[in-house]
Amino acid sequence: MRARTPLDTAPAVSIDEAIRRLEAGQGEGLRVDLGGGRYATADTPRGADGLLQRLRGHKLLTVLAEGGADLSRLKPPSTEVTVAPEVREILDAATRKM
Repeated sequence: MRARTPLDTAPAVSIDEAIRRLEAGQGEGLRVDLGGGRYATADTPRGADGLLQRLRGHKLLTVLAEGGADLSRLKPPSTEVTVAPEVREILDAATRKM
């Protein structure tokens, strides 16, 4: 039997540290400090994979908002991008409003 620390009292890790751990398959029980008193956990049906995707997106959006990303060299993927159903709903809704 393993003792588990409740997520609200687990030590929070940085986004970069969380991404490293998740990519290494060591993301169980992570509590990620997003700043401003906000935290992320793997609390969706997609679990650790969903958390990893959300953290990568959060990091990218933060860099874009700060003007630190050079997208001029970004090339679209040659294959179709697979997104989670929840993301597809958001993209579809955004398209309908335009």
